[in-house]
Amino acid sequence: MNTWRSAWLALAAALAVAVPGATAEAPKAGEESVDLELKRALHFLETGQPARAADLIRTLLPRRDTAELRNLLGDAEEAAGNLLAAEEEYQKAAHMDPTEENLFDWGNNLLQLRAYRPATDVLNEAVKRHPRSARLQVARGIALYSRGQYEDAIRSFCAAADLEPRDPRPYLFLGEMYGVSAALSPEITRRLAVFVAQQPASALGHFYYAMSLWKGDPGAAPPRDVEVHLRKAASLDPRLAKARFQLGVLYSDQRRYREAAAALEEAVRLEPGMAQAHYRLAQAYRRTGREDLAQKELEAFERLQRPEPSTTPSPPPSGEPMR
Repeated sequence: MNTWRSAWLALAAALAVAVPGATAEAPKAGEESVDLELKRALHFLETGQPARAADLIRTLLPRRDTAELRNLLGDAEEAAGNLLAAEEEYQKAAHMDPTEENLFDWGNNLLQLRAYRPATDVLNEAVKRHPRSARLQVARGIALYSRGQYEDAIRSFCAAADLEPRDPRPYLFLGEMYGVSAALSPEITRRLAVFVAQQPASALGHFYYAMSLWKGDPGAAPPRDVEVHLRKAASLDPRLAKARFQLGVLYSDQRRYREAAAALEEAVRLEPGMAQAHYRLAQAYRRTGREDLAQKELEAFERLQRPEPSTTPSPPPSGEPMR
């Protein structure tokens, strides 16, 4: 999605007064009027009035129907919560001028609408036209993942990481996919290693790298670096409960039950609703002879597993979106 700021930068350049000595013709009175109205529309976007901006831009289209205005109208409609109306405008802008920005905005809007098949089609074409765009590859990866095409999604996120090595987004998506494809697991691990080297202060980077090292080769003993990076993640972000939980799992697998209990105690303290942490903690307590505590953790686990009585209406039938 374009923010009003990006729209402002694009249109401010278009609306700028010519420098002295420029040979361009002076704008006609009607064009000056459109320019002034566009500045008003941008002001409405800047001040949180997207519906007013959209109404104003629509009145200008008969006088200046350009890709820039259609894209800006899409921004205004999207900011106002009118995603379907925004999609129509983004589509028109992309057909009028298939720039990277216009195609990205259209594809991103389709993702928000959960229209994953058309989003994939748009983003496939966008990547062909603009193969050096990392954000198009990220958006394409999201569309592919949402359709269950996991290996193609991994390839798209890997391409994005290679194009923009310092952008954390593709790495964090890859971090969630370490167990999806055994064949592509080494590709994920290699890129997460790059991410950790470039951004050593990223707790999530260390966490995902540890998990890719550990789970990327099912059945193999975890490398020593798994513990190193999990501990680093926990120290960088003391509230990262899943790092404590996975340390507890790792210690349990290595029969280091007292260390496992300590890590899992932190996990449930940070995230009391993590059912599996309570279950694992109960097992660690049993292994260390603390049956009373083990029983309490099992009760907490069972309580979290028990479905709560629903006081909300039933979900709508298939095909009827929830608002």
